[in-house]
Amino acid sequence: MKRIILIVLCLIFNLSLAQKGDWTTKYSQRWENYDGGTKLYVSNDNLLPITYKIGYNPVNLKASKPNGTFIVIPAQSKDVLILDFVKIEATKGWKFEKGNTSIYLGDVTDTDYDEDYVYDLPFEKGTSFKVGQGYNGDISHQDKYAIDFDMPIGTKVYACREGLVIEVVKLNSKNCDKPSCADFNNYVKILHSDGTIMQYLHFKKNGVRVKVGQKVKKGQHIGFSGNVGWSTGPHLHIDLYLTDKNNNYQTLPTKFKTEDNTVTDELKQDAVYLKDY
Repeated sequence: MKRIILIVLCLIFNLSLAQKGDWTTKYSQRWENYDGGTKLYVSNDNLLPITYKIGYNPVNLKASKPNGTFIVIPAQSKDVLILDFVKIEATKGWKFEKGNTSIYLGDVTDTDYDEDYVYDLPFEKGTSFKVGQGYNGDISHQDKYAIDFDMPIGTKVYACREGLVIEVVKLNSKNCDKPSCADFNNYVKILHSDGTIMQYLHFKKNGVRVKVGQKVKKGQHIGFSGNVGWSTGPHLHIDLYLTDKNNNYQTLPTKFKTEDNTVTDELKQDAVYLKDY
């Protein structure tokens, strides 16, 4: 009977998984009924937190938290109590009508990050590369803090900051200069200690050298650049971002260490930068 109730609840709640790209989200929810109502527990098997946005429509039940509340569930946690629904009138039955609850990858409530962190350039010591497109570029960076380095296919790519690899796509080979080809990007996403994520795009097919769940060091080799996905020519795209409460990527300005230990607030389009460290 409990299994039947759970299936029905999942159907009428219209629980939606809000996600971007090829995220594989692993989570489960468990309902525990008792004489005075029911409780909801959620387990998160992901390598990063998930955020649960409440949107239930109960009948003859009072929820412990109001709709619209965001609840952060830590990475790899089990049976976190999300909600307790208590019967309002003890002698009457209760049910749920259609609601709209969503789950987002990451902690969308955390907008603080280390704005002063200085990132390494993502290429090998002793080499230099031109910025083909900078912040707010007119090709694909409109309203984005993103950087494209013009880079021959097969160039070694290095991590700009230490962190945890949370997503890898490496098997694509298709390329075109249309936004539709963004679905064919090869990329690596690395989660940092302050909750930000840096993504590295356009690796050549099978050119990624790290795997999901791996901890990487700053300056570690993570793959080889390419010309895969939405691309007008061989290059490496990088950007730093947080996910907001509307499940949108908010890219962030990033400081880089450049030649002679100079800290550069913004890498300029058409400028060439040398990595001498």
